[in-house]
Amino acid sequence: MDLHANPRMALSAHLDAVQSGMAVMIAGVLWNTAKLGQRIEQIARWTLVIGMVGLWVGITLAAVSGASEVLPIAGEGHDGSALAESVVTLVVLGSSGLLTVGWALFLWGLFRAR
Repeated sequence: MDLHANPRMALSAHLDAVQSGMAVMIAGVLWNTAKLGQRIEQIARWTLVIGMVGLWVGITLAAVSGASEVLPIAGEGHDGSALAESVVTLVVLGSSGLLTVGWALFLWGLFRAR
């Protein structure tokens, strides 16, 4: 018995978690190389952590609920309730924004270190 309304989206959530884990390891190896002030470093760290976990949660919620509006390729042929679509959209887009900020700050610190 599958607990997911969309098993393909569940695979996407799994792959997101694996890729995020790899990204955390790479960032961890290079983190001390980046030249960031203490406050900017904290912002970069927490936006990356919250963004990665949030994106995984959003994709997992899409898998369970069948929501597909914000993730149309993996969600093709599935529809969630209006509430599920709204929550998944908010979580996925919000997490993506946090990840964009976090990676941009981290890369900026790496370029500054050169």
